[in-house]
Amino acid sequence: MRLKGRALAAGGATAAGRDADVDVDAAGGATAADRVRAVLVDLLVAGIAAALSSGFLSAAQTSGEVVAGIVACLGLLLRRRWPWLSVLAALPAFSVSVAYVPLVIALFDLGLSRAPRWQVAVAAGGSVVAYMAPLWPPEDVPFLVEPLVDATIYTVGPALLGAFLRERRTAAAQLRELREAQTLGQRQAAEVALARERAVLAREMHDVVSHQVSLIAVQAGAMQVGATDDRSREVARTIRGLSTVTLEELRGMVEVLRAAGGERRELAPQPTLRDVPALVAASGIRATTDIDLPDDLPAAAQRAVYRTVQEGLTNARKHATGAAVRITGRLDAGHVVLEVEAGRATLPPLDLPSGRHGLTGLRERAQLLGGSLTAETRPDGSHLLRLRFPL
Repeated sequence: MRLKGRALAAGGATAAGRDADVDVDAAGGATAADRVRAVLVDLLVAGIAAALSSGFLSAAQTSGEVVAGIVACLGLLLRRRWPWLSVLAALPAFSVSVAYVPLVIALFDLGLSRAPRWQVAVAAGGSVVAYMAPLWPPEDVPFLVEPLVDATIYTVGPALLGAFLRERRTAAAQLRELREAQTLGQRQAAEVALARERAVLAREMHDVVSHQVSLIAVQAGAMQVGATDDRSREVARTIRGLSTVTLEELRGMVEVLRAAGGERRELAPQPTLRDVPALVAASGIRATTDIDLPDDLPAAAQRAVYRTVQEGLTNARKHATGAAVRITGRLDAGHVVLEVEAGRATLPPLDLPSGRHGLTGLRERAQLLGGSLTAETRPDGSHLLRLRFPL
């Protein structure tokens, strides 16, 4: 038997190592470190092949066989870019039984490469023919069976293994691309559905809410002009002012909802800490304000403070009618703390609709800032709304 079992086992192990580091340059975008690593791996593989073939090289009968074995090992340096040349370089040594491992590795790499299937088949079949040629014509036909089986194992086996791994990699890449395409399709479908919902919401806000608020502003203006006493005129002026501000905010929200694509649009104008006194004054509630916060707070933080005061005043108007309200804001250990405290109601509560969406939105604002919002009704009937978030 001309082939050695240890050569096949070691050659297969070396080829398996090649499978873990293959086609770095072909993958595209290889860095200098990748290329250096690829060269070092190729040198290591060639060295291992030479070491495993040293026993056969030492038993070579001619200098030509030794040269063929050396060329076969050096040809492995080309296996990454030109696997066909590695196969051709290893054929002479394989045909004279000087070195087997280089051809095993070369055929494996050829099967793993982008070479057409017919080329891999020709290379494997040609290697079998090259190995069997020195044995022809045989003294008897049965003598050819064992070498033919061994040659097939050493040539067709590595080529098929490389081709199998190549197909497996290709299938895995296609499956990954399919999943990415499905994910992208689902994301795009969700974005389209969201855009439709935003368009519907924007249309309803414009056609229903904005229209009704506009009517309130118009009626308040007419009431202000026709009022016969100062108090009625002042109430009408306040209603008209609040309606106008609400209309401006609604228009900004409609623009944001209708904005398509990735363009980010801010609601404008946005309230700041300086707008809190005007908000309190326009509410018509007996309120004291003691807010000692820096004016350079982030815009999101200032909006959260403003909206919390706004919600606290609204809740006081609904649930603590006639009660005084105290608003305080301060810094406490690197945190912004805002409290809106309303006393016990002294008048019957107003029958106004409430879905508690205001508190839900405030909690979401607080969470985005890394803080929290609490709302409680005390045993004495007073109410406390508390916002706290870190700077």
